[in-house]
This record gives sequence, C-alpha cells and structure tokens, in this order.
Amino acid sequence: MLRQILRRRRAPRRQEREVATLILLRHGQSVWNGATATFTGWCDVALTSRGRSQAREAGELLRSKGYDKKLSACFTSELERAWETAEICLEAIKADVSIERDWRLNERHYGSVQGICKGDAALQSYFGEEEIKKWRRSMHGKPPPLDESHPHYLPDPAPRTESLADCQARVLQCFEDTIKPRLFEKPKQCVLIAAHSNTLRALMAHVDGVPDEDVPQLHVPNSVPILYRFDEETQQLASHKLGAENAPDSHARWLLSSRNLERLRSAVQPGGQLTRALFDALDEDGDRSLSVKEIEAGIKRLLGDDVVVAGVVKNIVRGLDLADDATITLEEFEAAANAVAADVFAEADKARAKRTEKRHELAREAARAVAERRRRSVGEERILERVR
Repeated sequence: MLRQILRRRRAPRRQEREVATLILLRHGQSVWNGATATFTGWCDVALTSRGRSQAREAGELLRSKGYDKKLSACFTSELERAWETAEICLEAIKADVSIERDWRLNERHYGSVQGICKGDAALQSYFGEEEIKKWRRSMHGKPPPLDESHPHYLPDPAPRTESLADCQARVLQCFEDTIKPRLFEKPKQCVLIAAHSNTLRALMAHVDGVPDEDVPQLHVPNSVPILYRFDEETQQLASHKLGAENAPDSHARWLLSSRNLERLRSAVQPGGQLTRALFDALDEDGDRSLSVKEIEAGIKRLLGDDVVVAGVVKNIVRGLDLADDATITLEEFEAAANAVAADVFAEADKARAKRTEKRHELAREAARAVAERRRRSVGEERILERVR
C-alpha cells in the first residue's frame, strides 16, 4: 500500500523529445584533391588510397558512437568518389542500409574550367585572380559554360556551368522532396548523406540560415562527419548554434576522433605543413613576415584542413596579441602555433587518459565479477560433493 501511495505522489517524468539525426560526410580525398588541386566538378575521378582510408575511419568512428544501430538511410551522388565513400563508410559502420544515388547531389559544375588545375598559370593569366576568386568565393559567380567540344562535356541533366546558388537550388530540391521525408517518416530516423564540398556547403547554409556572403566561409573537410539533430515534432533544429570567429555560426556538431588530433599533431610542429601553408596564405606580399593587416585580411578567407585545425588556427592568431604596427616572422609564427597546439594536445591527452582509465576500471570490475561467480560456483560444487 505504501509503495502504491509513493508511486502516485511521484512527479511524472518529463517526456524526452524524439530527435532525428542528419549526418553529412564529404567524400575522402580524390586523385584531384591535394597538391594538384583541380576544378573537378562533374568529372568522375576516383578516391586515393588515403581517401579510402579516410572513408573507413569515418565509418569506424560512427560505429564507435553507436550509429550502426541508428542509421536508417544513406544518400549519395552519382559520382564515384562520393558513392565509394558511402560504400566504404557503411561497410565500416556495419549498417544494413541501402545506398540511394541522386545526380542532384553531384558536385557543383565548374563549366569550361573543369579538369584544369586551380593554380594553372595560363588560367590565372587569362581570367585574372579576382574573376577566379569570384567563381570560387561567391554565391552567384560562375565560370564560362562548356560546350560539346569540351573533353568533360556531359549530356543532360548535367549543366553547362553553375554558380553555388545554382548548385544549392538542385541540392535543396533533392533534400525537400527525397531526403527530408525519409528523415521524418518514423521516430528516431538517422540519415547519412555522402557527397561533395559544395553540395554539402549549400545544404548547411540552408539549414543554418547562413547569409549569402558568408556561405563560402563554411568549411567541409574530407571525411569528418557533421551532425545536425532535429526535433521530430517541430522538424526544427534541436541543438543551439555555436559561435565561431571569422566563420558563420552553426548548429552543426563535428564528430572528431583521436586520429584527427594525431594528424594535426605533426601538422602544427615547427616546419609542419599546416603552419607553413597558413603563413604563406597570410603573407600576401611574400616578404616572409606578417603584419596585423595581412593577418586580419587573410584569416577571413582561410579554410582549414580539419575542424580541429580551424580551432587551432583561431587560437594561434588570438595568441599572437600583436600591436597594430607589429609584424611577426615565420619562426615566431611557428613557435606560437606549437605553443597553442601543445595546450590543445595536453587537454586532449588528459581526456583520452581519463577515458582509458574508465575503460580499464570497468574491465577490472567485470573481471572481479567473473572471479566472484567462479568462486561461488566452486563453493557450490564442493557443497554438492559433500551432500553426495
């Protein structure tokens, strides 16, 4: 009777809201990414061995977070680098879902410059740096269209050229009429989209309500899962926006792993690839020193190689604390980067050590429980022997 009274008086537990999860995943490194960065667009190039490894790592990371039991659908483009990423990722997740391809998720079409290296001297000379920057870093700029004589010409539905706004229009059409209904058709749905930097950037801009002028600043690194969570009842975003310096605020949550940090560890050491590349990108006049003006102008157009890199870059610049008329050399810049990275890695190592110790403690508890069960079993057998 007392238990029944207490049960009636207990306050009802607040019902947890149901959440749908959207996972965005850019394909792994392709043969036209990296040092020979090329306007790829609809050209159907393959992944590199590193790109396949990145796709596998992304799948293993998602599986470690329990998405092998949550994933309900997967969408990708008609281009090999995206659908192979989806296949490798799903195999690593061990999720039993089919892959649905849709050409509307294809990369932005770069018109007549498809297949040309982004740093090509003849291209830069003919069109000029400002015009090329307009194609790449604005919503409405577009390269000249190609025609049937172009080596990378494709028939309809392939466009002849596209701006980022054109690309966004077809991506949102696909999202609204195909992907979104699947995201909300049942409780707790989880949908993965494996696609390309510009198609995912366009979708993120829509989801986060990013102004047109800020869309090019949205960074989509290769094979780092990006998560959005939606309230199923309202179909509105369930998480709050996170602010970021020199980048649009976003509801997105990046799913990071220790491997991301390990890649970064060597990249930010003195002589590391990241700090050298970052310094060169900021050093517009090529005098091997940076002024405050150069840093402020350069940081607005910089996009990192990884979400963790982006965070470290902000800390490097913030930690420099230069006077308005001061300059900094490459060596000083690298030292600042290494100092900031040391702090970041120290915190990451502490967190990792704590998680490891927790796992070890759970393992010890399990071992003690097994030993206790064996001890009791042996004791019971001895009692039975005596009875016999």
